[in-house]
Amino acid sequence: MSRLRWPLRVYILCVLGAALAALPASAAFREDLRPTDTVLFALLMAMAAVAQLWPVHLSVKMKITVDDTATFAAALLLGPFYAMVIAGATTLIALHFRGVRQSWYNRGFNAATSVLSTGAAATAFLLIAGPGAQVVREPWAIAIAAIAKYLVNSAFIDLVVALQVRRNPLGGWWTLHRRLLPYEAALLVLGALAGIAAQAQPWTLVLFGVPMAIVLLTVRDSARVRQQTKTAILELADLIDLRDPYTHGHSQRVAALAERLARRLRLQYSQVELIRDAARVHDIGKIGTNDLILLKPGPLTEEEQKEMRRHAEIGHRLLRRLPEFWEGAELVLSHHERHDGAGYPRGLKGDELPVEVSVISVADTYDAMTTDRPYRKGLAWDVVRAELVRQRGKQWRESAVDSFIEMIDEERRNARVERQQPSPGPAQPASHALT
Repeated sequence: MSRLRWPLRVYILCVLGAALAALPASAAFREDLRPTDTVLFALLMAMAAVAQLWPVHLSVKMKITVDDTATFAAALLLGPFYAMVIAGATTLIALHFRGVRQSWYNRGFNAATSVLSTGAAATAFLLIAGPGAQVVREPWAIAIAAIAKYLVNSAFIDLVVALQVRRNPLGGWWTLHRRLLPYEAALLVLGALAGIAAQAQPWTLVLFGVPMAIVLLTVRDSARVRQQTKTAILELADLIDLRDPYTHGHSQRVAALAERLARRLRLQYSQVELIRDAARVHDIGKIGTNDLILLKPGPLTEEEQKEMRRHAEIGHRLLRRLPEFWEGAELVLSHHERHDGAGYPRGLKGDELPVEVSVISVADTYDAMTTDRPYRKGLAWDVVRAELVRQRGKQWRESAVDSFIEMIDEERRNARVERQQPSPGPAQPASHALT
């Protein structure tokens, strides 16, 4: 946990603390389980655990499971304490049996968010409907409980992701959640129906396994389509590079360089993935640039420069509408901004620019300077290195430049060592003993 930035570390510890405090607090108000409630508890525990064994990953940091049906039914039927026990215990059980290699704080955070969101739903239903209420007679209480569960869960997850990738948690909220909302609503409606049916006959819960599986398969198909969309956009970015023979493979090289630099800076895994994908599509806006300008062999006029600079905004407009790239779209928009505020299109300065921008921009500049262009040959590393040092703290963050120079120096040293190592010669015939 020491590798996490302090705001993220504090936030995770606060969420864990809140969950650990909520369980004993709700235990003080719990009622003893009746025999039928014990059956419900066991069935809902089994349903929630099984439902979490097959998550669908929607992005590096986002996944969806269908356990909300079981945990929401528990919130309506069993009260806050027992519902939270089911939510937290099944999360930990599923992580264990799935063999997920996660740190203790990742496991704890996942369990804590499930505990707190389920507890919020159960508490909301209890406060509105009252103890011992008939679920079927409380539609408003059900609706408010469902909203509470969704908002609390999404808020906790959105905030932890925002702290990891250093972005506004409210920015792009609708873009991120609009595709998930129908599935989450379906799971919560199923949970409400399960609660209504199980209150009369606990064994009817078994029947809800089928619609839960259908929702899971639907989400999986949607995730597959999203992955195909992402692949198509990456291939489009590669095709755009082909318009100019001198930039062929540029975006792929920048993505590889930026990924290595991000790892060297020891950024979070989610940041590394975000940087790699954004770097791969950083020039996708050149699809709207006139060939006469894009392929011009000499310096551009002032008007042509204005036209060329539009590619950052065009790329942003294209990518921000795609949930797979909406986070990276901000990096694409800003990849020509400068640390001293002299960049474009918005003239952002200093900490207004996330570290990811400098990572992509340094890699982009290095590749542009070291590859051949119609008007010049690629520059030697010594020349590029001097330019990086000169613009350190002006065009890019100091930490990004320092780590990039160290990385390239180290890679060049390793390459020289490998070239100097003698290659094994041909095998010598065995000597014969003289007789």
